[in-house]
Amino acid sequence: MPHLKETVYFIVNPMAGSGESLKVWKKAEKILQSKAVPHEVFFTREKGHALRLTMEILSGTKQDTRMIAVGGDGTINEMINGAIGFPHAIIGSLAAGSGNDYVRGIQKTESVEEALSLFQDNAFSAIDIGQFETNGKMGYFVNSLGMGIDAEISDEAERSPLKKWFNFVRAGKLIYLFIFIKKIVTYKPGCMELIIDGDRHLLKKVWFIVIANQSYFGGGMKISPMSKLDDGRLNVIAVHDIPLLKLLTVFITVLWGGHLNIKNVDSFSGKMIKMKNEGSVKSSLMGKLLVGTK
Repeated sequence: MPHLKETVYFIVNPMAGSGESLKVWKKAEKILQSKAVPHEVFFTREKGHALRLTMEILSGTKQDTRMIAVGGDGTINEMINGAIGFPHAIIGSLAAGSGNDYVRGIQKTESVEEALSLFQDNAFSAIDIGQFETNGKMGYFVNSLGMGIDAEISDEAERSPLKKWFNFVRAGKLIYLFIFIKKIVTYKPGCMELIIDGDRHLLKKVWFIVIANQSYFGGGMKISPMSKLDDGRLNVIAVHDIPLLKLLTVFITVLWGGHLNIKNVDSFSGKMIKMKNEGSVKSSLMGKLLVGTK
């Protein structure tokens, strides 16, 4: 990592990866000190703290400001939401969570050293950022968002006390498979209306719909292999009207992106997407975000 005059800010989530984030930070700190890179570090205390810290830091700077998450996808998502409205923000991450799809699909780095090396002068790219609105709540995303069984699985995985044990044995992504097997026998697929740039699609027995800005979700599953980070569009994957056994095939082939060859696994793309069932989710392209990308 070349010498930088400007301070690099790190936001560490000490709970990410069941404490793995603290080990990652210690390794990064040694590298920073050996290279004499000016830096400041902040540790989050609760959900939403990374968002507030990001806004506070960026409010006090005017020049390009490098901010790096040390945590998982939840931490980087909070920082991205905090960076909205600050065009001088440059966002990145050191992988220290159970999923790490941001690092896998956007940053594309495999080590702490490689990630830190991205944050040198002018080594950045502008990527698309999505905006969503649901139940009166608005937010932003660069990975994906969804509705259906995958959303329920993700929500339960985040709240499950088993997650820390899967992380402890370095098998964090298996928590999603474990909950999927449990959930699949109780989940009842229903009808959804999908509207993409004004075109309406009525889908029956929908298992899930994912709106994706990059290829990966759920800890490395290649849900949207056609996604591009800077094409000005969001990709939509809808899995509907298929029997249970075929759904199992979808969840196996999604590991390498082969699910798109299965009937009733549909792929769309657009700039304005709306999903409706009992509730609704509206998503659209919001603009660009400057990030470290390999």
